[in-house]
Formats: sequence, structure tokens, C-alpha cells
Amino acid sequence: MIKRLIKLKILKLILIGGLSTAYVFKKYCDQKNKEKVKKDNKALLLTR
Repeated sequence: MIKRLIKLKILKLILIGGLSTAYVFKKYCDQKNKEKVKKDNKALLLTR
């Protein structure tokens, strides 16, 4: 019984850690894409 509870707590921590890592990675990628779009828009404005 106690071993099962410990395993469930470890599984819960792994799940929460994985979800938070995925969220941070997605946020980082979205930020990079926004910066890339801004650079592309500035380049287009200068060529006109």
C-alpha cells in the first residue's frame, strides 16, 4: 500500500514536470517566432 502511494506520487511529479517543461518550451518557441515575424516585417518596410 505504501509503495503504491509512493509510486503514484513519483508518477504525479513526473507528469507535472513534463507538462511544465512542455509549456515553457512552447512559450519559448512562440516568443522566437514573434521576434522572427517582427524582423521580417521591418525588412519589408525598408524595401518599399
